[in-house]
Amino acid sequence: MSPLSDTLIKKDADLDPDLQWALSNYVMDSGRLLVIELDQHGDIRDTNVTFRAQLAAFRHVRGEPLSRFLVSEQDEPPRIESGLSFRTPIPYLLKGANSGELYLFHAYPLRQGILLIGELTNVAQADIDIIERMGHLAIEMSRLVRDLRKTNHELARANELNRRLAHTDPLTGIANRRYFMERLRKSIAHAQARQLELSVLMIDMDHFKRVNDRFGHAGGDAALVAFAQLLAAQIRAGDLPARLGGEEFAVYMPDTGLEAAAESAERLRARAADLRPIDTSHQITASFGVTVLTKGDSAESFLKRADALLYQAKAEGRNRVVVGT
Repeated sequence: MSPLSDTLIKKDADLDPDLQWALSNYVMDSGRLLVIELDQHGDIRDTNVTFRAQLAAFRHVRGEPLSRFLVSEQDEPPRIESGLSFRTPIPYLLKGANSGELYLFHAYPLRQGILLIGELTNVAQADIDIIERMGHLAIEMSRLVRDLRKTNHELARANELNRRLAHTDPLTGIANRRYFMERLRKSIAHAQARQLELSVLMIDMDHFKRVNDRFGHAGGDAALVAFAQLLAAQIRAGDLPARLGGEEFAVYMPDTGLEAAAESAERLRARAADLRPIDTSHQITASFGVTVLTKGDSAESFLKRADALLYQAKAEGRNRVVVGT
């Protein structure tokens, strides 16, 4: 990329960024086109190699007046208008100060200056189509680039949405069984390799059939959503809550021993009783089975032990936490 390209991209934020890209990639390096960047005073800020080769004997011309190299047909300093309207480039017919050769330029606005794009012409009258087409090509390229970026952005969003849908329970918004098992297996392997603690909570909402019978499926859904939101709000960022199916939930807790996991379960049990998502008279309760990873555990054996503790909690009267190893 040329210094002029860098200047346009870094300094001229008011120029459409996709037009900057198109100009940089399709205009700056052209062997036919003369590209000049003027500052707000009309002095040269930068040029491309073609300009320096044809009009400046390859010298660096930064800071020099444009009139040293280009003049109007009356041999007067060129007057390039400031305050140009974007997407409305203005044509100028100029000639080399020493050679007398005619060049057709189009002026584009920059934040603090003007961009001139020109080409040698042998036509006495200003045949503006040549450079105008190049200007419109750059603008069209900017539109194509913008459309491509928009499409890529939409595809990325769609892919992210599909990924989230594949990992998420559609009703509650927390992890589904498949994603929970996938993550749990990785966490078990990590904990076993590094001899770290890992605990899991198996949870079942009590008497859920009664909720559906009394309040209908809409009421049951409201209770499930409220309980899932409680789990997500009360656990740590590294823990993972999931709805395994129906009214059954689970949470795995990395770097957590049995005592700390039991405390978390008891806190969740107590706060669940404060939820009133359906009716002020209806209290949500839940039963918990809590265990910690032991040597040789697989994901299945780990959850089976937690599930047995959960059913013990339900057998002992529900709305309680049972802990075991």
